[in-house]
Amino acid sequence: MSDVRYTPISQSQHGQEEERQWARVVASGDPARGVALVFIQKLCTAFHEIAPAWHRGALSPTSLDYFRQRLAARERAVLQVLEANGLGGIQGISRLRALLRATEAAESLEELVALAEPIHVVSHALCDALESQE
Repeated sequence: MSDVRYTPISQSQHGQEEERQWARVVASGDPARGVALVFIQKLCTAFHEIAPAWHRGALSPTSLDYFRQRLAARERAVLQVLEANGLGGIQGISRLRALLRATEAAESLEELVALAEPIHVVSHALCDALESQE
């Protein structure tokens, strides 16, 4: 499905490739994969917005419980959507489960935001798996 018409807006090559992949998944015509992609991207975005906020001093260390619960809820939602739609066996699921455990066990915001890159990596694995599903 490489002939999908979509013009990426990201400035980086990495971002453009991500956008093209998302377009291919959405264009596959499989609503389950398309909706799963949305949930995966919501998860990735949440981590990627919280991490820079923490590093800029915009978050209080006392907000750990709140963010730990919110991010863990996003991870659980991805797992639930995938499992409910017959996609619970795709590549990356076991890694996401491990990251969920790490999120729930984080003892500081520093530990929590350190999970942003591993979440990004697992999001790529999940998106790759969604794209390769027939």
